[in-house]
Amino acid sequence: MEISVQKMIEDNIHPDFDPFFNILETFPESALIIDLDTMSVIYANQNFFNLSGFRQDEVISKSFLNFIIVPNLSDFLKEINEIELQKEGLNFDLVLKGQRNTILPIQLFCQKIPETKQNYAFFYIKNSTELRRLEVERNMLSHALRQVNEGLGLFDLEGTIIFVNESFLDTFGYERGEVIGKNIGSFFSPFIGYEFQLNILPASLKGGWNGELKAIRKDGKEITVFMSTSTVKDDDGQPVVVVAVLNDITLHKQLEAQLRQSQKMEAIGQLAGGVAHDFNNLLTVIEGYIDLLKSKLNGNTSVDSYIKQMKKATERAVSLTRQLLTFSRRQVVQPKIIDVNKTIKELSKMLNRLIGEHIELITNLNHNVWKIKIDPNQFEQVLLNLIVNARDAMPKGGELIIETEQIKLDKNYQRFHPDVKPGDYVLIKVTDTGVGMSEEVQQRIFEPFFTTKGKGKGTGLGLATVYGIIKQNNGHIAVQSELEKGTTFSVYLPAIKAKSYQEENHVANTHLRGSGQQILVVEDEYLVRELICDTLRNLGYKVLEAANGEQALKVFEQHADEIDLVLTDLIMPGINGKKLADRLQREKPDVRLLFMTGYDDNAISKQGMVAEDIDYISKPFSPAKLAKKLDDVFAS
Repeated sequence: MEISVQKMIEDNIHPDFDPFFNILETFPESALIIDLDTMSVIYANQNFFNLSGFRQDEVISKSFLNFIIVPNLSDFLKEINEIELQKEGLNFDLVLKGQRNTILPIQLFCQKIPETKQNYAFFYIKNSTELRRLEVERNMLSHALRQVNEGLGLFDLEGTIIFVNESFLDTFGYERGEVIGKNIGSFFSPFIGYEFQLNILPASLKGGWNGELKAIRKDGKEITVFMSTSTVKDDDGQPVVVVAVLNDITLHKQLEAQLRQSQKMEAIGQLAGGVAHDFNNLLTVIEGYIDLLKSKLNGNTSVDSYIKQMKKATERAVSLTRQLLTFSRRQVVQPKIIDVNKTIKELSKMLNRLIGEHIELITNLNHNVWKIKIDPNQFEQVLLNLIVNARDAMPKGGELIIETEQIKLDKNYQRFHPDVKPGDYVLIKVTDTGVGMSEEVQQRIFEPFFTTKGKGKGTGLGLATVYGIIKQNNGHIAVQSELEKGTTFSVYLPAIKAKSYQEENHVANTHLRGSGQQILVVEDEYLVRELICDTLRNLGYKVLEAANGEQALKVFEQHADEIDLVLTDLIMPGINGKKLADRLQREKPDVRLLFMTGYDDNAISKQGMVAEDIDYISKPFSPAKLAKKLDDVFAS
């Protein structure tokens, strides 16, 4: 445009420019001739009048400055007056003031007119309203793309990045200059980068691709992203750029893995609990008949040693079963309010012998820590298992650190640990400086029968037992470990903000034999029922028996006045122990009841009872334990 104007001016040198004016009338945009000495308008074409809305007499001989808004007038006039012939001209972004105070954004081009006596210039005006609108839209779109929460990237048909938004940069941890011009495949793990060029990019060009990918942040951390791609096509339907939308789903994947692990542990716990409960019935029979056999032998030394070995094996099986029940959270417990620090101090007296001289024991106890409610034996079991585990991780010596503090777990913590209930907790941390654990080991560390120790050196139930106890007491346990840098187990147990508490007093009973009382035994397991009946007869009780709730109701109906106590299993098919007890108490309100169960307080509660309100004996039990419990019930 500038060259053609210059030629027209040179071909029409005339004092009044009449031929040139005719040519300017054919211009598609507004055109003016301005006297630079006075800034007055010498000529304006019809397009200028159409654009501004002014008449010819309102424009000609008037100052051009009347029709424009200039941010800095002095600088504008200085640049205009310094226009030289050899220069190509000047460009300005201005605002045109039209009729009725309308304003329009314009682009003004100024060119000095050569070969004239007057100091004239050609002003060419282009309406930039549409350009400004498009620019505003572009800026708004660019701003929106930069601020959107999802990572957004544009790359060409070879994968070279040409645009990314702020979320993309935040996801990968880079600055914009470190990203633009790089191949998008380079931000993923090496294998994924190869896969990107081989499959993902071609699939994107054909219509789109989506899936999960492993990516590498600038700090080297591996993250998981979900990426979806699509193409932008030209008017001919050919792809020109690829749009990639990315979401960092690393946290989501971690929570998903935690949920799967929790579900797996729950399923294993149910299996272990079911097996242990059935095995408990068998152990009850074995242990009971061993005791009965021993009492019949009257100290026969020839077989006494055999019986002792049988007894030891049975006790070991009972211990293993109890650990399985603890893991599955079905063990019968007797929770009490205890002082955590006091228990740790008392254990510390024996811990030095347990861990050995090559390990230094360090305790850092918060003296203001709250109390907790838990079975004392269980709490000691948790501590000892964690301490033994720490000792075994330091064969060459090191430090074993036990710490306590009180802590509040809020909803933010619950976001990352969905199984945790917000509230006040007592935190017990057991830290060692040992060999540490890999990520794979940490994922399985609480599974029953999983162990990293050599064959014959561990049952794999230690940490599984710890896990079960903590969960049974509505607590939470976490592990942090790194190879060759040690391990920390953090145990969170609900706090009891009590200033004082009283220990239960247990009065010993010495009268363990019955005096002819009639007992109705209700047990669906035949072997267990036979053992209990034999034991009761040996203890001096009269016995009636029933294999289930229905039979028990019939027997009770016939002998209600003779029955002094009903000894019934709690969990039975058909009419369970709770329903049976309700029916019997309606017939005889003062009948004594004693429940048998291999489950914990939660199982009892599920039958509609509160554990503290009933008498029960946990399986497996020996004849001596049964005799003691019966004596307590009849004495109450």
